Amino acid sequence: MKPRTKYAQLVKKFELRDGPAGLYPSPLFWMEGSKDMEGFGAVYSFMYVKEPTTMHPVEGAIIHPYDELLVFAGMDTRDILSFDAEISIELGEEREMHVFTEPTVVLIPKGTPHGPVTVRRVGTPAIVHYSIGLGSEYRAERVDAAAAPSRGGKYGDYVRKLVSKMESRLAANPDQAGSGMGYEQVMDERGVLRPAERGIGPGNGDQIVWMYGVDLMGFDVNFTWGMYSRPGKWHVRGEVHTHPEEEILVLVGFDPDRPDYLGCEVEMGMGPEVDRYILNVPGLYIAPKGFPHLPMITRWCDVPAYGFMVVCLDGNHASPWAEVDLDAMEASGQW
Repeated sequence: MKPRTKYAQLVKKFELRDGPAGLYPSPLFWMEGSKDMEGFGAVYSFMYVKEPTTMHPVEGAIIHPYDELLVFAGMDTRDILSFDAEISIELGEEREMHVFTEPTVVLIPKGTPHGPVTVRRVGTPAIVHYSIGLGSEYRAERVDAAAAPSRGGKYGDYVRKLVSKMESRLAANPDQAGSGMGYEQVMDERGVLRPAERGIGPGNGDQIVWMYGVDLMGFDVNFTWGMYSRPGKWHVRGEVHTHPEEEILVLVGFDPDRPDYLGCEVEMGMGPEVDRYILNVPGLYIAPKGFPHLPMITRWCDVPAYGFMVVCLDGNHASPWAEVDLDAMEASGQW
């Protein structure tokens, strides 16, 4: 079969690299939209945290001219809400200290001083940390803050448990029936989505948490953290869909000592031709605005689990299955 190349620029393999000076203490997966992701409107990073450390930044405080999310999640494949770590972060000019011991997303509105993040304790094998900065290139400025950390509740709402809240999304958007993909019907009583066992598709996630703009102070983003282990098609109800906003679809392994190992092979259909592109190492797919993509199919998996994340630059995730005239779309030159 002839290799597919038309959309090869939308498939990126991760490489460990240094982040901006003073931001992280060791190499990580670091991708800026303007430089590394074909103009995608965000900065994305991912790393494993195996031992106590200080980061973001290593010392002092910084501000960004865009909203940012700092996500901390566990790697226990038995329970996505398990989190064997204790972490603190300082927020605001007051250096208000917040400590958490559960999977968490820290919301940083643009212009808010923050940092450092201190990982006080972490169990084995590791936790994961990823960041989403809602600007296409990394920008930061160091700022002065109080002489010593303080206690208080001014920024308490910036620190939120990483858990699905489908009911809040639907309550905020009563005219929307949801994404159109069925995820609203597969959430358990703990806020964990279980799409593989509840009929979305045999290759879909064992456990997923999904947060939307309404859960994230109105930020123009929705994102997931998921654990996957099964071969098969991810969605049985449809083939191809699009979104009104751009997104990335990220694959990572679960061996913190082998960050370049994914342990599975995933196929993605891309473009009106539904050309198939494969990732069998950590990396991501880019879906520009209106770009047809899917189906996703896990071809094989030889590990207990691998990780998958969606980062979509919209507070909602409109993605109903649609009858797309692929021939007409291709003929028009849209893609």
